[in-house]
This record gives sequence, C-alpha cells and structure tokens, in this order.
Amino acid sequence: LDRNVEWQPLEFEGRHVLEIGCGSLLGFGPMALYRGAASYTAIEPWFDPCVFDEPAIVDSYFLAVFKDMVALYGPRMEFPEFMELLKTRSRVVREPLLETTLTGPFDVVLSNSCLEHIFDFQESMVTLNGLCTTDCRHLHLVDFSNHRSTKSLFADLYAMEPENYLKRFDDAINLLRPPDTLSAMREAGFDVGLVPVFHYKEFFEGPVHDYWTERYGEDDLFMATALIHGPLKTAGGEPQA
Repeated sequence: LDRNVEWQPLEFEGRHVLEIGCGSLLGFGPMALYRGAASYTAIEPWFDPCVFDEPAIVDSYFLAVFKDMVALYGPRMEFPEFMELLKTRSRVVREPLLETTLTGPFDVVLSNSCLEHIFDFQESMVTLNGLCTTDCRHLHLVDFSNHRSTKSLFADLYAMEPENYLKRFDDAINLLRPPDTLSAMREAGFDVGLVPVFHYKEFFEGPVHDYWTERYGEDDLFMATALIHGPLKTAGGEPQA
C-alpha cells in the first residue's frame, strides 16, 4: 500500500475494531488490543473461547504473539495484562455477517482471506456499512485462488460456469473476481480501492470457459491476492467526500 497509494498506517489507540472471520485464535485481535484498541469485536462462527484458558495454546501461541508485539511496538504491558485484555475487551459473535446482531459503530474493519467466503456478498456489505463510522478505515486481504491443494492456484476454476463449479467442488468460495468484489463494496457505500498483491498463472493449463473470457481480462482472472483498502485519498491526501 505504501508503494501504490497514499496510505496512512492504521491507528488503533482508542478505536473500536471489527474483524470479519478471525479464525480460531482471534486473528488481528491481539495486535489491535496491544496497540490500544478500545474494543475488538469479531464475527466467527467457529470460535471457541476455551482458547484463552488452554495452557498449551496460551504458552505456544499467545505468548509468542505477545513477544512479537513487544519487539515491533515496544513494551506496553506485561503478559498477564495482555491476556486479560484479550479476555475482557474482545467479543466474538458466532453468526454470519448478514445475520449479525452487532450494532457498532466501528472505526476499523479488517479481514484476512475472508471476503471470498461470504455469500450474499452485496447484501452482507450493505449490512457491514451500517456498522461503520463515516470515516471507518478498511483493510482486507482477499484470496481469489481456488482454495484447493492443486499445483495451479486456479486449476479447474475457469473450466466451467460458476454454478457448475460450485456444484462439482464445493461452495466455500463465492467466485467473485476482483472487479466484482470492489464494485459490490462501492455499491454498498464504501469508498475503497484495490491494490494487487500478486498474479500467478504458472502451471495453469486451462481450459477457460467463455463465461470468464467474456467478462474478465487476464489480469483479473489470475490475480491471486489483493488488498482492498479505504477510505481512498484525493491528490491532496484528504478523504474523498
């Protein structure tokens, strides 16, 4: 982002942070709370709060994360205080975004390889927009690959229409390509941009169904990951209206 846009580092001090899909170990929560977030909330249907009290996880994971935070951002607290923060200032709701009971508002929204798993994406983004402050900061890493253990990141993905692909393999990814994801978020009211992280066509042998070639160029079809960020900045560095 520093190389491609007028990006300002995210501030967490006093902010209310929301993560979509924090996984089993609280995702960005430890970092956000260590850096002074007022609260950290996550949407994750599979989260189990027992991780806070499981010695093997506390000693092998959370302690390691704490050491990293001290190294990166300087000493701010002792480890017991850090664990207390995780327990008392974090909240995880086990519900889909579209059905969330959260009310917000949130100042920072993050996700890591999650947006591509959300179905009813447009409606979910409208719901998300209703949870955000007007100047909410966004940072989302989106993985557009097939999420399968194949030599090519896009094996079989473009051999058929999306409906048939989902029937044949699974429904874990929504198959939205970069312009679809960006457009849906903008239509939902988010002032966001997209920066490619890397493209990867190596080992791909096709075929490519007409459905894909009629709608997308090669750059969009083989963009493996991208960062969606916002709000966008004008040439003068101020947020767009």
